[in-house]
Amino acid sequence: MYWRIKRFQSLTAEKFTLVLPVVVVCIIVSGLFVYTSWYMPESRDVTVDVPWYSIDGRYEYRAVVSEGNPLWPVGTTLTDNPVYFFAATPELQTTFTFLVEGEAVDLDVVSHTVAVLSMKESDTTYWSKEVVIAENAGPLQSGVYQNSFTLDMEDMQWRLNEIKEYLDFQRGTPVVDVVTTAVFTGTVDGKAVNERREYLMPITLGAGHYSISDNLSFAEAVTAREARTIEVYPPLHQQYAAVLLLLASLGMLFWVILSRSPRFKPSADMLQALEQEAVHARYRDWMSRGRFDHSITAHRIELGSLEDIISAAVDMNQRVIYDGDEKTYFFVHDTILYVYEPADSG
Repeated sequence: MYWRIKRFQSLTAEKFTLVLPVVVVCIIVSGLFVYTSWYMPESRDVTVDVPWYSIDGRYEYRAVVSEGNPLWPVGTTLTDNPVYFFAATPELQTTFTFLVEGEAVDLDVVSHTVAVLSMKESDTTYWSKEVVIAENAGPLQSGVYQNSFTLDMEDMQWRLNEIKEYLDFQRGTPVVDVVTTAVFTGTVDGKAVNERREYLMPITLGAGHYSISDNLSFAEAVTAREARTIEVYPPLHQQYAAVLLLLASLGMLFWVILSRSPRFKPSADMLQALEQEAVHARYRDWMSRGRFDHSITAHRIELGSLEDIISAAVDMNQRVIYDGDEKTYFFVHDTILYVYEPADSG
């Protein structure tokens, strides 16, 4: 491997005037590749969703004790109770609040509230009837619109029971779904708005009582589609590939300069010695180590190369003996000494 490196270095030095311009071009191209990958993103026109305004529709309620009872004085306001009783609080005072938040809000709201009386069981609705509760219209003042109304829960219970008796059908749970439809038009941040939303307040009726769902606030973020020009960089693997290409080009330049340095340029004798070492390593399996005896009186045949003496030994079913001190390859066959002595590289 070392010999191959030195040979390649020598070849580079010989072709210096041809290799150097190629390496310089590689450095320039890879440098431009790095610059465009890291500092020259592509501009693209895209459509994106950006925050516009937010909406929050919510119900707030309170049950005022209007009937004498042994628990609460008349006029007591009850909120956040798990259940309310027809005998004490037959009416539910409710306020629907609609909030819009944006930079500049100029909206008008029309609200329509109905109570949907129904009998439900799991995901099945056996029957339903819609009763109009309130209708109102007005502007949002400081982004807030409110509409208050009273729900007569005792009357709704009576209506449900009347329908059940008429149908003679007792299955299911009686439910009152208060549904408010809000239609709002105008502008937010100078952009036209014409939207419609529905909000639900479920009320479950039982024997002598009713209960209200806990989830009565519905927040929503509204977005607008907007055209923007964005900068898109190449993927990371392309950016890193550009850097690696530049580093490789700089390494090639360093190698070319190093090959011209007298300090590192191998001499002809060194190249010859390295080549001999490479050939020796190639035929190592056909050789054994030993000592060459100069007193051998057999007829002597000088071989011209290591390949020649190895080939001769193989043909004669012999092994070549290598004397590392004498730098001599030899073997004896039929009283004939076959010898190869590499030329002295010193």
